[in-house]
Amino acid sequence: MNKELHVLSISGGKDSAALAVYLKEKYPDREFKYLFFDTGEELQDTYDYLHKIESILGIEIEHKKPEQSFNDMLKLYFNEYLPSPQKRWCTIEMKLKIFLKEMKKFQDYTIYNYVGIRADENREGLTPTEENITTVMPFKEDGITLNDVKRILNDAHIGLPKYYDPIYDPKYDITYNRTRSGCYFCFFMKQIEWVWLYEKRPNEFKKAMEFEKSGYTWIQDMPLSELIKPENIDRIKKSYKKMEEIKKKQPIKNGTMMQEMSFMSKHDQMIEDIEKDKLCTMCTL
Repeated sequence: MNKELHVLSISGGKDSAALAVYLKEKYPDREFKYLFFDTGEELQDTYDYLHKIESILGIEIEHKKPEQSFNDMLKLYFNEYLPSPQKRWCTIEMKLKIFLKEMKKFQDYTIYNYVGIRADENREGLTPTEENITTVMPFKEDGITLNDVKRILNDAHIGLPKYYDPIYDPKYDITYNRTRSGCYFCFFMKQIEWVWLYEKRPNEFKKAMEFEKSGYTWIQDMPLSELIKPENIDRIKKSYKKMEEIKKKQPIKNGTMMQEMSFMSKHDQMIEDIEKDKLCTMCTL
């Protein structure tokens, strides 16, 4: 087995974009296969960002889609059961399985799968069980942090995805934005990010609402139709402001300051706990 394949999955987020720049500069003579696993439920911002990456770096990103749409899978196989942090079926069916299927075409290759997990993150990358696939984390190996990622993207004139553009609300004196790549209805979004989607991408918010059924909601114990009521948006923004003020004083750590977080929703507390542990690694694909 002497043939090599170097694979970089571009998620449409900042880290994988910066990794594409970093690897191209570090290994100018190495050929990479760039993949984007398209769920069909992405923000237009994501597609625009992918095009920008291709244009500036002079690369081609292959779009890989599952045979069935998210909606078809939701109805046919999961009985309207929406994906959640506890059951991330969308990442398995629409990303991981598609990745492994694509890699089967290269069974006689040694495959190096590059993942953009940074040195300042406490999570592990996807580690396929196939013997010919090795996961490589250049940012962890080279000590690249969030500030480095931003610098790499700015120096390359790529910048951050549009969905990172902050909203400033003078009434509450808060600034907020979407914080992750992936589907517009990502179940890892905090309530303030759902408010962002409602305010900035109303068409996508409406589509996310249409997936909800009785007992199956994106946010624990709160359908999106309830979230957008003025009194709930007011509560969410006030809670977000308080949380940001606490974080400025002292970063929240596991088992600390929980008494000060009692104002947070159960949903947001769960996301905080997950982020302090290991965020969904398959969405790095």
